[in-house]
Amino acid sequence: MGSSRFISKDESKVEVTSLTKLFEEQCPIYMAYGMEYNDFWYGDAYLTKFYRESHKLKVKQKDEELWMQGMYIYEALCDVSPILHAFSKKGTKPLPFSEKPYLFNSEQFKSEEEKEQEKKNAELIARLHFETWARETKKMFEKQNK
Repeated sequence: MGSSRFISKDESKVEVTSLTKLFEEQCPIYMAYGMEYNDFWYGDAYLTKFYRESHKLKVKQKDEELWMQGMYIYEALCDVSPILHAFSKKGTKPLPFSEKPYLFNSEQFKSEEEKEQEKKNAELIARLHFETWARETKKMFEKQNK
């Protein structure tokens, strides 16, 4: 290390590093995070914390994005796999590619209108199931009473 030196006292060594050297090593890292040179050296010290946290969020977002891309590739390979099989029958076709993206059905991307419609649909399905159950139960009791 350029500004580091060893101080020997009673055969023990302690490395001394200047704070300037530490800051000089960190400056390019924060600049890679998008922080301006002057903000790093002359700006509020809390800015470094926020740039570091922002960088962690960006890395996490990129990781999730690549994971999702891998899911699409995996699904596409699974969909096409029937025709890739060496002993597949003549005329075998791949499964159709997904019509909608994965996030299309994600709750966070749905509008309030879509959420309300899904709620109404679920209530309608529940009512239909109940009415069918009630009708079948009524028939069962009528057969038992005859």
